[in-house]
Amino acid sequence: MRLSILVPFATFVACAAAAQSPPPLFDDADDGGVERAPDTALGRTVASGGAQQGGVGMKCMACHGLDDAGAGLGEMPGLAGLPADYIEAQLQAFMAGERFSPIMVPIATQLTEEERLAVADYYASVAPKLSKFDHGAPTDVVQQGGALAASGSDSVPACNQCHGGSDTSGAAIPRLAGQSAQYIADQLVAWQNGDRANGPLNVMEDIAKSLSDAEIRAVALYYQQTPPDAE
Repeated sequence: MRLSILVPFATFVACAAAAQSPPPLFDDADDGGVERAPDTALGRTVASGGAQQGGVGMKCMACHGLDDAGAGLGEMPGLAGLPADYIEAQLQAFMAGERFSPIMVPIATQLTEEERLAVADYYASVAPKLSKFDHGAPTDVVQQGGALAASGSDSVPACNQCHGGSDTSGAAIPRLAGQSAQYIADQLVAWQNGDRANGPLNVMEDIAKSLSDAEIRAVALYYQQTPPDAE
């Protein structure tokens, strides 16, 4: 099932409640006190098509952009500013069969461990610049999504509790603000259907299954309408 959110967009500015600290289950795994030095130079090379295997055919920038230029459109997520731990964990999930994509599975599998870590470090170091704000979104739908993000409902917690702040660099929590509404909606449906199964303690699976199609559409449009640097 694929939820279509190709609808007109309208201007909306929402004030969301301040995000709470992420719950402990999202905290970084114990690394034994050894801090790894990020290799953003290698990561940029990989993103540009310089992986040891596959080369230019593996260039991340073809779909995700480089320096956040042309990134995160339609079904593709923008990677700029996402936590390195989160990006690397998604590459591992594609390798382990916990996420499926005919494009990403072979790419993640061919990258070396060093390249996976480096490209994650690189995108984490890039500040998101683009907003997918479109002036045609229906105000009532975006308001509904903003209410879900800020306060949740009887069946789901507030999305902003984990996703609402910009200070997620030390935890594996993705930024949703400014992401494509189609991508957000598609991922929530994937959680619902069991096509994505790499969330901690089944948190996202349970939340997604509690959302209606209308709520998914609303919260996806709300986050698309929120500039990535607004928080």
